[in-house]
Amino acid sequence: MTSSDIYIIKTTPYRESSNLYEAIVKDIGKMTFIHKGIKTNNRRNALELFTPYRVNWSGKGNIKFLRESEILEKINFSPTQNILGMYFNELMHYLTKNDFQIEKLYTHYNVSLLNLLKSENFLISLNNYEIGLLILTGHYIIFDTDSDDRNIDVNKKYNYVPDLGPKLSLDNKDVYMGKTMMALSGQHSYDTECIRESRVLMKRLIDYYIQPKKIKTREILKYISL
Repeated sequence: MTSSDIYIIKTTPYRESSNLYEAIVKDIGKMTFIHKGIKTNNRRNALELFTPYRVNWSGKGNIKFLRESEILEKINFSPTQNILGMYFNELMHYLTKNDFQIEKLYTHYNVSLLNLLKSENFLISLNNYEIGLLILTGHYIIFDTDSDDRNIDVNKKYNYVPDLGPKLSLDNKDVYMGKTMMALSGQHSYDTECIRESRVLMKRLIDYYIQPKKIKTREILKYISL
């Protein structure tokens, strides 16, 4: 029997009485658990999203058996924070594989959820979560130097080439200000233009790395003022 701290990011009904959980596991990465008899045993409760648990589990296959669980902390999200959390989960689902061994994945997810609770700008919180997750899952993400290894000039315009980075723009097509690049790198403050440009760029990067999949929660986010 093994004890681990986990977050559930996706629940799927399994047969008549059980659930399959896609979970982020502390110091391990992403795993799948089966919670047997959850719908027929009144003494066992289904695990919830956005709630850290300590669980006991066993098994050596791709799907582990969840035995016991306890809540470590209750996170009370507003409706908007809840939808943003759903976006976090969907992106995590697409960018990671089962039995994905990334020790810092749990910490990044946990910190990102807690930051939502005190966030003064949800759009910047989205940037930070997306950038951290892309880096953790092995993608080359850089904003403070261009493709020729020169420092970004906050007053110049750049294109962004996935897997290569910023490239000094020769025209005005799909360009981003250098200050936006530096804000994404954490070395410059965000202003209104930086926030707007950064969300356009991050959406394009996410689409590039998860293609041909589509993120469903974006349809809901379109109707929310962030």
